[in-house]
Amino acid sequence: MKVKASPSPKVSSPRAGKKKKPAQAKATQTSKTWKPGGGATASRKKLSTLATDAAVSVIASHQGPPPKAPLKHPLLARFGEHLGLGLGVIVTEALSLLPKWNKPVVDDQGQPVASIPGAERVGNHDLLARHQEVVGPKVTALVDKMPAGAIHDLLAGFGKGATAAPGTSYRLESAISDMFHKR
Repeated sequence: MKVKASPSPKVSSPRAGKKKKPAQAKATQTSKTWKPGGGATASRKKLSTLATDAAVSVIASHQGPPPKAPLKHPLLARFGEHLGLGLGVIVTEALSLLPKWNKPVVDDQGQPVASIPGAERVGNHDLLARHQEVVGPKVTALVDKMPAGAIHDLLAGFGKGATAAPGTSYRLESAISDMFHKR
């Protein structure tokens, strides 16, 4: 014997004819220190301003040597130089996380050196292994073997910027350190 289930009766609700409004998300504050519209503390703003000013002054003062041969695409070369400098500074600063690259560069007597290619010692800030020119000269040497053209000019600029980046990073680190340790 088979039993058929009867349909369950529908119960109408008091809101049966009304449409539901979509739920609206409430804005919640996720942090006690951050507020939309500038809730940063004065010390954070001062730190940000000091670091930005130091970075701008060091990078703006950068003037590399003139190119070996006239370039047919000077805008590409200049773009490549700025790209190489920016990426080189980022890589140089990332190397600060590795102990091997944080060792001071010393001479034969074990004393810190006064200069390396691309950087002169500033105050009592040691020149570290990460401040040496490594990648830039290799890129430049490879570009010198390439035929002239747009890619050549772009990479020549990149090599020039990458060569200057470690020294620029050193001067930036020194300037920021001096700002925080003023007496």
